[in-house]
Amino acid sequence: MKILYLNITKNVPARDVPYLNGLRKNGVEVLEYRDSSSGLKKFWNIYKYHRKVDNAYDILWIGYSAHILVPFARLISRKPVVFNSLLSFYEGKIVSRKQGAWYSPKGIYCWLVDFLAFNSAALNLIENQVTIDYISKKFLVPRKKLLLAWTGVNENDFFYDPTIPKLPHFTVLFRGALLPDCGIEYFVEAAKILANTDIKFRLMGNGLLAPKVENILKTFNSKNFEWTRERLEIGDLRKKMQETHLQIGWLSDELRSLLSIEHKTFESLALRLPFLHGRTPGIMELLKENETGFYCNLTDAQDLANKILELKNNPALLNRVAENGYRLYDTTLRSEILARDLLYSLKQRHIAV
Repeated sequence: MKILYLNITKNVPARDVPYLNGLRKNGVEVLEYRDSSSGLKKFWNIYKYHRKVDNAYDILWIGYSAHILVPFARLISRKPVVFNSLLSFYEGKIVSRKQGAWYSPKGIYCWLVDFLAFNSAALNLIENQVTIDYISKKFLVPRKKLLLAWTGVNENDFFYDPTIPKLPHFTVLFRGALLPDCGIEYFVEAAKILANTDIKFRLMGNGLLAPKVENILKTFNSKNFEWTRERLEIGDLRKKMQETHLQIGWLSDELRSLLSIEHKTFESLALRLPFLHGRTPGIMELLKENETGFYCNLTDAQDLANKILELKNNPALLNRVAENGYRLYDTTLRSEILARDLLYSLKQRHIAV
């Protein structure tokens, strides 16, 4: 089998890497072409490249975040189009980043992009069932066009290193962009509640809510709080993640938080790092409470603080869940397994032979 991968990004997005690597491990030949030129130039360049390839492939794969490319790909290709969409363009721009109301010109534009993208593809790869339900209803997409496909990780970047020791003090990590979905304020408030304990808090990220973090930190003696804003080299990032004892996921009740499973979930599993998340429908499809992950109440700093303290005082439970989570990753979420399962689904749906 030969797959043509197209995207309008400069680099291959993290969502695509596990599948492209996994497909190659399963014997699939993958051709790649990306063009991030401004305006319509990228479409012209993609069209010229595609003419050279001349449909000499079996499946046209449109990569993550390229919603606007899917209908165009459908026009220029006679082959089935698979879109590794994860979630919706509308949800990212209008719901999460609040760049316009649903009835605004931008809101209508984003809805149309999603409607055309999801319906133009033969199959859309979505991160969980609750998002499938949302996309099917919101953008009028037949369910046969939507397939649950876990995200996975770039295994060259995120892997367990037994030589990395844990920090001497119990350290809780929050890593990621500080957007409204993440609920970072509850993480900082939990640090405030636990300021007089020996628990340390490590924040690695920056973004829109950075001023909110700064304001909360001014309200207490935040000697227990470490904040790294700059982007780190991947080796340093992996070390700083793995040496902590517990990673925190999204804590808000925003729609994206309720639906989505963050990339760092899979990174935690690969690093044998226990993961504690707000109790949301999306992630609870993947992680079982007190078996492969931990949960706390949404928008509740006190409950988060209580859970952190409980886990700090129960290392046996923490280690057991870390091992179970890693086993889940090792047996279900490695790139080769994800791609193998996808290939089986494509054949079952007669999209691939």
